[in-house]
Amino acid sequence: MGLRVEAWAAIIAFITTAAFIVWPNPYFMALFAFFAQPLFMIVALLYLRRVFRELRKKDVL
Repeated sequence: MGLRVEAWAAIIAFITTAAFIVWPNPYFMALFAFFAQPLFMIVALLYLRRVFRELRKKDVL
């Protein structure tokens, strides 16, 4: 199933989020706000795109 890009992007976003939770300082807050949150949204959109493509391929949609 080839979800490597989505998986690595989610891992990076989770690591950034965990760093902000453990060490709450302005630098990690900026990384979380301007990097991790948009990265989570990009991962979700890429995953949904793949799901819809597969559903269309199998004539479910």
